[in-house]
Amino acid sequence: MATIARPALGAPTPTPVVEYGLRRVLVVGAVMLGALLQLADTTIVNVSLPTIDGNLGATIDEGTWFITAYIITNVVMIPLSPWFQTRLGRKRFFALCLGGFTASSILCGSAGTVGGEIFWRLLQGAFGGGLMVPAQQIIRDTFPPEQLGTSQTLFGLAATLGPTIGPTLGGLLTDAFSWRSIFFINVLPGIVATVLVVMVVRDAEAPHRLPVDAVGIGLLAVTLGSLQYVLEEGERHDWLESDPIRGFASLFLVGMVAFVLRELFGTTAPALALRVLRVRAVWATSVVNFAFGYCLYAMFVIQPLFTQSLLGYTTTLSGLMVMLRASAVLAMFPLVGRLVSRPDLDLRVVVSLGLATYAAASWFQANVVTTTTDFGALVPTQILGGIGLSLIFVPLNVALLRAIEPRIVPASLGLTRLAQQIGGSVATATIVTFIDRAFAVHDSELRAAATISRDAVRTLVAQPHGLLELATLVYRQSDVLAFADATRLMALIAAVSIPLPFLLARAQRAAR
Repeated sequence: MATIARPALGAPTPTPVVEYGLRRVLVVGAVMLGALLQLADTTIVNVSLPTIDGNLGATIDEGTWFITAYIITNVVMIPLSPWFQTRLGRKRFFALCLGGFTASSILCGSAGTVGGEIFWRLLQGAFGGGLMVPAQQIIRDTFPPEQLGTSQTLFGLAATLGPTIGPTLGGLLTDAFSWRSIFFINVLPGIVATVLVVMVVRDAEAPHRLPVDAVGIGLLAVTLGSLQYVLEEGERHDWLESDPIRGFASLFLVGMVAFVLRELFGTTAPALALRVLRVRAVWATSVVNFAFGYCLYAMFVIQPLFTQSLLGYTTTLSGLMVMLRASAVLAMFPLVGRLVSRPDLDLRVVVSLGLATYAAASWFQANVVTTTTDFGALVPTQILGGIGLSLIFVPLNVALLRAIEPRIVPASLGLTRLAQQIGGSVATATIVTFIDRAFAVHDSELRAAATISRDAVRTLVAQPHGLLELATLVYRQSDVLAFADATRLMALIAAVSIPLPFLLARAQRAAR
């Protein structure tokens, strides 16, 4: 197994804090609740965006920043959280982020202007991004080493269900109450979780004073912020045809080079321990996590668009479709927990099986996509997709934690989590572009094929409003074919990723 020359971030090897009985239940419940709130908020706004735009008087471009602002600061904070938790103490940092996330949720729900909403979403995303890495560590350290599979199964439950239930919860709250309730729903559980963290969570180690790598932090913020802006706004501004997109793309490339050089050679106390990428398990997990993030978040884009725009589903019904997948994930977690607890089982095979299952579910779904697809026809693919997801996230994390030294766990989790988030951002950007391009191709082909020489076309245009009906038919069929192509693309990416888990070396011991 590969090792690194010095402890990541200069931190000492942590002492595990194992809890039992009611105290364990309270620790795990509080931490999972915090992680679930943050992950749900990555997608909860999406279905409510038109309502928020209308109430605040935002244009479409302004409204997208209610999502973009959150994601940008979230992505920046994820890799920095190991540095902050080492300097402040894991418990203190987690409680600070959880309390800040709750307070900023109140401010998001109370905002009365477009600028105010965007600013508070920036703040909410920053606090939310700081929750994930310490949450996974706290839950891991709460269980003894032989129960690593159990701890990661519990964390995986929150990590997988959070973004999945976000659209459903957002639709239900907006339809039943108002768009502000999607933020206020965080307040009570956020307060409860924060109080419990302060009361029952114990630190595995004391805070460790570190020099402040202000230059590295600034370069990381510029680099990831620029990348996220390009991914979120690229399609809307026609990618490199736009001066702002070219400018931010250039800023990303320059910033990335400067940041890597700074962290590897320019400081003895880097804000982000890039050297852990020399460990095979870390870079291999990052590659798989990128593909997993792409497939997961691409589904969040494709499915609501298809069911609402073409099938006429309500926001609530569209959300229930997503919940079918979440229900399958939930049902599978007891089995997954038993699988990952077996030291003789090669978890790389399990992850590959999950990717294959997800690929098959996506391919089957593409084959049943029509303008008249009913709810029941999509149920099997949702369940199969959920089974695939459940076999990817937890086994992959357990394989990583078994293979690395305890001293590099925080930095490793920060980097692998960042890879997943960037994979999701790339999916959101590219899948919309792909759908637009595929629609243009199919629309052109169908228009060329809809000639008067065809009996069906001649009969249709001879009727009142026949030309309009023909144009509508061509438009809808082009849309359906584009969504089917996008779903097949998702299947192909998952299928190509099947061998990737075997980049990890097989490891059996549980890291502490």
